[in-house]
Amino acid sequence: MKKIVLFTIDILIAALLVLGIWGVNYLVPQKGIQAQAFLSSSGNSKSSGAQSKSLAEQKIQSLIEAESNGLQITKVKLDHQDWHEKFSEKFTKTVVSTDTSYTSPNLSIQLTSNVVQTNQLDYSEDGQHKKYGTNISYILADIYVGDITCIQTAFAQNTYGVGYEEKLTDMSAYMKSVLAVNGDSYSNSRHAGNGTIIRNGIIYRSSPGDMETCVLNWDGTMKIYAPQELNKQQLINEGAYQSWVFGPSLLDENGKAKTSFLTWDYIRQSHPRTAIGYYEPGHYCLLVVDGRQKNTRGMFLSEMASMFEQLGCKAAYNLDGGHCSFMTKGNQIVNHPYKPEHKIQDGIFLTEGL
Repeated sequence: MKKIVLFTIDILIAALLVLGIWGVNYLVPQKGIQAQAFLSSSGNSKSSGAQSKSLAEQKIQSLIEAESNGLQITKVKLDHQDWHEKFSEKFTKTVVSTDTSYTSPNLSIQLTSNVVQTNQLDYSEDGQHKKYGTNISYILADIYVGDITCIQTAFAQNTYGVGYEEKLTDMSAYMKSVLAVNGDSYSNSRHAGNGTIIRNGIIYRSSPGDMETCVLNWDGTMKIYAPQELNKQQLINEGAYQSWVFGPSLLDENGKAKTSFLTWDYIRQSHPRTAIGYYEPGHYCLLVVDGRQKNTRGMFLSEMASMFEQLGCKAAYNLDGGHCSFMTKGNQIVNHPYKPEHKIQDGIFLTEGL
């Protein structure tokens, strides 16, 4: 009996040590870098239609430099086309907002909810996922922007670092976002081997990674890089605006659904999902898939890839999922997560821009 008691005490001590190390490394905020979401707080800096492209680029470049905290920044290179004119039929002169749509002089967002019967169970995790059934429930946001600064990102607590978390609804409120989704949980593995992080034109981290990196450029184009393709100076010169490091990519270079994915086995199972899709500069979509609920199992990567192909996207990229998958309109959650709102590390926000 004495040996059993001592053994049990040893196990408890070991468990407490492991929990303590995990808590210190991942839960307790480490020294971070302030990263104020300046693009949403610039007041009356919106460019007039008569302002030249070069002046607009200079203006944005100055804003980035002022908020960079000495970090490297990328070169602002805007698209030569005026998206307000290109997508003029999508925008409205005044704000028109409903439960499923939002239009303004700078934004057009249309939300579509759907339930799909797949007749396919998920047998992974020793069959534990079978209880969720075969249905897929999702919400898709079709998005047109008049200006690339309508798409912004923010770190939880406006701080780049480990252990900083915040509810998406709270972030959406101070970002004054029209629509928002969770990001890529950029600080997974305490940043070790976790790639290049560029947010709002500021380079917070540049390190090798073993996953694909999705880059949204200032000119509105999107490119997904294999791990060995990333070059920081190239990203600076080409004008990288945002980057995400979760993955994987879902479409090939011809916009066709991939059948193999650069990720680990757990991610290949059906899960709640968040993903971003790209059609052309100024036109994007955001997808949030519910799951881990009765009759709502989530999506396999192959199913999500097929969906983005059918939508006609040229590129699509998987972001963090599971209990982090949330979409807000204003400060209200519009999808149906399987748990109460979970704190996240970062988000993507649709705003009125500069």
